[in-house]
Amino acid sequence: MDMSFYFSTDATILFEGWTVHNVSGLGFSVLAIVAIAMLLEGLKRLVWWLGKRRQKDPLEIQNSIQESSESQGTSPLLRSLQFPPSIEHIERRRLKFHIAQSLFHVVEVVLAYCLMLVVMTYNGWLAIAVCLGAALGYFLFAANMDIRVETAVQQPVAQRL
Repeated sequence: MDMSFYFSTDATILFEGWTVHNVSGLGFSVLAIVAIAMLLEGLKRLVWWLGKRRQKDPLEIQNSIQESSESQGTSPLLRSLQFPPSIEHIERRRLKFHIAQSLFHVVEVVLAYCLMLVVMTYNGWLAIAVCLGAALGYFLFAANMDIRVETAVQQPVAQRL
């Protein structure tokens, strides 16, 4: 087994059943690996989104649900005063999001380890496919992430003491 990167059409990828010996097989494998790396970036985004949804204020979510269903006929003032049915309802909702987030995190870790093993075949084409898939996936799925860098507001010296 080579311990440096090489560029060849012969490769065994992840397991004995996934071997390639020609350019077309390598091409399809590269496309599959790009797709898997893009899926990994999409899963990262999904796990992030589920975490944000889990932490969201339950009153804000309840009000947005009630505003979307205008069939109740109540005024906006009364709708803003309505609360979720119970604390148990809020806890169940958060638990569902946490379970989903945990399951998707496991899938994310498994895919990440598989992609690491693909790079460890030291086939240059496959390593480039992993990098290309990660870049394309990040470009597609992280385009609208609300990442804000918050700067610390400088306080006068008298207030810091």
